[in-house]
Amino acid sequence: MRYVIFEDNKYTNLYPLNLLRASFDLKAGVFSMKERIERYLPVGESVTLFVRDEILKFAKTNTKNPINEIPDEDSIFLNGKVVFSQRFLSWIKKDMSANSVICFEDTVVVAKVSLDEINKRRENLKFCMDKNFFDGLKEINNTNYHFENLFEIINYPWDIIKSLDINLGFDLSFLLESVKGQERNAEVAQENDNNYVSPSAKVYPGVILDTVGGEIFIDDNAIVEPLVYIKGPIYIGRNALVKSGSRLYGPCSIGHSSKVSGEMSGVVFHSSVNKQHDGFIGNTYACPFVNFGADTVTSNLKNNYSKVKVLIDGKSFNTGLQFLGSIVGDHSKFGINTMLNTGTICGIFANVAGGGFPDKSIDSFEWNILGKEKVKYRIEEALETGRIVMKRRGFEMTDEYKELVKFIYEKK
Repeated sequence: MRYVIFEDNKYTNLYPLNLLRASFDLKAGVFSMKERIERYLPVGESVTLFVRDEILKFAKTNTKNPINEIPDEDSIFLNGKVVFSQRFLSWIKKDMSANSVICFEDTVVVAKVSLDEINKRRENLKFCMDKNFFDGLKEINNTNYHFENLFEIINYPWDIIKSLDINLGFDLSFLLESVKGQERNAEVAQENDNNYVSPSAKVYPGVILDTVGGEIFIDDNAIVEPLVYIKGPIYIGRNALVKSGSRLYGPCSIGHSSKVSGEMSGVVFHSSVNKQHDGFIGNTYACPFVNFGADTVTSNLKNNYSKVKVLIDGKSFNTGLQFLGSIVGDHSKFGINTMLNTGTICGIFANVAGGGFPDKSIDSFEWNILGKEKVKYRIEEALETGRIVMKRRGFEMTDEYKELVKFIYEKK
């Protein structure tokens, strides 16, 4: 049996978080959707990925999994924008009938397909992008099986923020279970199983780890400087830095190699995010290589306490959330004293400076300086800055990465 994790044809709804990655590489807690599936599957299970054509070449440089290869055996197809529970994945393998499909809200969640049925559909090279690939399979009715709380569909970026406390809690419980009985950091008091500090992490005196509201996991080689307050549920990733005086109120997932300071609550920092100064960031998702300048803040609650609306490509969406900060794409930069409005959506490689309130909708490659006319970032300058930033964090900008960025730039 092979597992196929795929992007569906509604991937554009996850803008801007998946411009430079597959939808299943977004993080809905500690793990990306792909990482969560692979951790939950038994050791040795084969996983194939299927992505949209425009990111194929880049995606191949970032995974060891077979990619966009039609399977030659019975397979389980898992939608990559779905957060699967371990119990549901186990049920799919053991009890879900062959040649059947589970749909929810017009989304194919999972399908179990025999090789014979795959071969009948082999001519459709975009089978994982198109719901029609699964036509003719027996649809399993939710009424009979009660799938509630077994999976969650991430239709839009703000769905990650909406359910962060739940999904982060599951991920932290999984991590804590995986390190039971292992060596712990002898310099940090860990009196129960609600927190774990890696032996290679450095947590200075004066740090408070408050697990009353949720679990805490501090991963390998992370550094937490003195006089920091951390209230779970919190994940602090490998090689991350939490600077002195920080206040982190869970749920928060601080991805590897990120550097943070100030006050934070309800955030996902994917990885290599830079926020090294004071300022409040709340209910926000930031992609890799984003930089929040000193005293940059996000509003996460409207003055009239109404539900937050966002604007994407001129279209308004009611998120249904009372608390939502910003959704920020890769490599975007905010100068000192920037004030991001409630429900700000910012694309990739934007440069925002001058203080004050920029627009709630900031385009990719937008050079947005307060008091000046907006202009489009010159692509070579954007790439050169990105290359320097990545190299400072130990990453090389590959030709495939540049090609994908240029492709997105030329589409604007």
